[in-house]
Amino acid sequence: MDALRKPLAVILGLTTFALLFHFVLSPFYEDVIESSDVWNVLNWFMAFGVIVALVTTFIAKRNTATDDGDTNKFIRVNVSFYVSVMLASLFFWNWINALVDGGGNQSDTRGIYWVVINTVFIPLVGSVSIRLWNDSLGE
Repeated sequence: MDALRKPLAVILGLTTFALLFHFVLSPFYEDVIESSDVWNVLNWFMAFGVIVALVTTFIAKRNTATDDGDTNKFIRVNVSFYVSVMLASLFFWNWINALVDGGGNQSDTRGIYWVVINTVFIPLVGSVSIRLWNDSLGE
């Protein structure tokens, strides 16, 4: 796992930056690039990022003992894990629906879920990327 930490951190960091950039600035270049085409590509990288975040936060949760006395660390690790479970559930539920329906036929309600998914993805996967880079998953 140690040999994978830095490359995973870079991939997750670049995915987070690309998502942030496209999520915030896409209205400025919608007439040049079709936004849905960018989302179709970005969603594959997001799926990878969600899976990595879920696995790494689970490992950190499993490695954190409840009796070591560090309540702050215990809460931080557990919140990260359960937020990644929520993100994975919402992301894969919405993304599989988009794949089945052809992407452009999703309801407005599912479109709102994409906003929630994107705004949770950026800080969660960004922090996982930083922790992977610093070799401090459970800290």
